[in-house]
Amino acid sequence: MSRAALYDRTGGPEVLYIGDAADPQPGPGQVVVRVQAAGLNPVDSKLRSGFIPSDAPFPRRVGSDLAGTVIAVGEGAVYGDGRPVSVGDEVLGRGPGAVAERTLAEAAELAIRPHELPVDVAGGLWIAGLTAVSCLATVPVDADDVVLVGGSTGGVGLMAAQLAVATGARVIGTAGPRAAEFLESLGIEPVAYGEGLVDRLPPAGTITAVIDCHGREALDAGIALGVPVDRMVAIAAYGAVHELGVHNVERSARTAQNLAGLAAGIAAGDLLLPVAATFPLDEVAAAFEALESSHAPGKIVVLP
Repeated sequence: MSRAALYDRTGGPEVLYIGDAADPQPGPGQVVVRVQAAGLNPVDSKLRSGFIPSDAPFPRRVGSDLAGTVIAVGEGAVYGDGRPVSVGDEVLGRGPGAVAERTLAEAAELAIRPHELPVDVAGGLWIAGLTAVSCLATVPVDADDVVLVGGSTGGVGLMAAQLAVATGARVIGTAGPRAAEFLESLGIEPVAYGEGLVDRLPPAGTITAVIDCHGREALDAGIALGVPVDRMVAIAAYGAVHELGVHNVERSARTAQNLAGLAAGIAAGDLLLPVAATFPLDEVAAAFEALESSHAPGKIVVLP
């Protein structure tokens, strides 16, 4: 047995507790990972609260992003690039119920962690990094674009904004005033979110693409400024996708190969994914409280 974050009913962070879970056994193509870091994401809160319905039986586990060490390998387990997995490999990726001491993972959804990449950063990269890659696969940008990124200090927004900057695009990111200097250091032009956003943005005809990583405020601003709907993408504003006709983020770019590329970029210092705070497994409820409140730019990570 090993310990895992569990909940027996939907609700707030207080429903979480640490309990014993049976140690997983890998099937074909699977591995068991001893988790060293597990990043939290808004979808984890939505599932735990019941906002996203689930018919999974209770008790349920929580989380998906992880970094850790392979401790058992199933038959035929290979990484996405075809290399065989070995016990002792240091990896990052995803596995269901990752906020735990051990979890099962599909080998094809893992990548080798570069030694230069801190484990807490690696543990929060899967969803934020690959959703950002998917945003730019949905609405490609280049040096001729002016891109508005809504929610540019969240995990997805920060990665998407940096990837857009790397193409040579001019990038404007919505954020709170405390993050302005931080965004400027990354080549992102900060603009305060909230009422009157359109008035703080360049005039109509300037912005050519919108990536909204938090609600729909940036999408509505894009509509007001005449940005074509086929140049706008949302990651969670499902109502706006149907109402406005903007793109929902595509999924095909969420590959282990793209994850490995992001990991290499962060390890080399070309990209930054800050960790806002870390919590031990026993403080998982506090970790979710931090996730669901206003916090410094970057990821909230549990260290089992």
